[in-house]
Amino acid sequence: MAIDYTSIDEVVNDFQLMIDDTSYDKEAHVYQLRLLALQGLRELKFDVEQEVKTAEAVVQTAPLAISLPSDFVKLLRIGFKSSDGNFHALGSNPNLSLDAAITPQVNDGSSIDNDPNYRLDVGKKFGVGGGNNALGYYRVNRNDGIINFSSNLTGKTVFYEYISDGVSSDMPQDNIIKMAFNVQPSTGDGVHNGSTLLIPSTSSSGSKSTFTFKISDGNPSVSTNIHISLGDSSSSIAQKFTDVINEGHPSMKIPPFDSKIKASNDGNTVTLIFSNSSSVPISVLDNVFSSNHDGTQSSGDTNSKTLTGPMELVQLGVAGSRPMVHKFCEEALRCYIYYKYVQRKRGIPANEKQMAKRAFFNEKRLARARMMSFSKETALQTSRKAFKQSPKF
Repeated sequence: MAIDYTSIDEVVNDFQLMIDDTSYDKEAHVYQLRLLALQGLRELKFDVEQEVKTAEAVVQTAPLAISLPSDFVKLLRIGFKSSDGNFHALGSNPNLSLDAAITPQVNDGSSIDNDPNYRLDVGKKFGVGGGNNALGYYRVNRNDGIINFSSNLTGKTVFYEYISDGVSSDMPQDNIIKMAFNVQPSTGDGVHNGSTLLIPSTSSSGSKSTFTFKISDGNPSVSTNIHISLGDSSSSIAQKFTDVINEGHPSMKIPPFDSKIKASNDGNTVTLIFSNSSSVPISVLDNVFSSNHDGTQSSGDTNSKTLTGPMELVQLGVAGSRPMVHKFCEEALRCYIYYKYVQRKRGIPANEKQMAKRAFFNEKRLARARMMSFSKETALQTSRKAFKQSPKF
């Protein structure tokens, strides 16, 4: 994200730093401030930022519609993009049926043989206009969250622009997997000296990282080495693996393997959380993660497994973007949080509430003025666009 945007989490953190014992909002909880911040972000997106997003979709045959995005607020325009980069808009038809599956009962064709008032060699009936949009028509169906189209748009790709609320876009979700370590000295299975464990990597989709278990008195050289002892149980090995994931080797000044991966253990079961998914979600369904056969042990026993079974996928992550506010609107958002918080509280003087309200609307006005891109040059170009000066010889 560009530097001109600030995340909601940063705004809330900055707001909390300004709270002291004399503040009227000193008892505010972080979840209350975040809720007010999201509400204020929506209002600023509607009135000030007017965040415009673009998307394209293919009109399916059944039904003749496309789905609206989750952050949709208002449709600006929809149509086709030409080869020269210009936009060609579709026509809005409020009479377009919202259900394409209904059987037609009326013929709207222009050829009516039995109508004495209609003559092909004269023209159309009185009141029937001739101006049609040859590209097609659409109608927004807010109840079903779709846009309906006329039949001549079947299979075509439409391009549309809409105003987003800036909040309801897909939020990043964490990848969560579980694994249970296996230690069975009697059978020789499980974790041994030189055993390896493959886990997904956050660097790219489908990549993997290798952790090596070693029985050695030497110091670890990398953050992927895990030192175990001969008498370690499966729970003890799970705890050591969790510590290496979260802390690395602090005594050797070796940082954790990846700051985006956190671990927790319950007995011999370890839960890995891959956070901050900003790219394609990590695939943990690959066979290499499901089997984890240990083929690198010094004993040469390729049937041993470091885990009691395949990794369990608890949640598949989703890449997305967190709510952001433009820096021109950042102060207005802080004023909104304070204004809405004190507005609902008893025991706060009316003068303080009025000052908070006045401060918010003043900052909102300043933000709107800063966000305006209309300049003197734009006005001159607009006024002169249709004017052609006569040639001078």
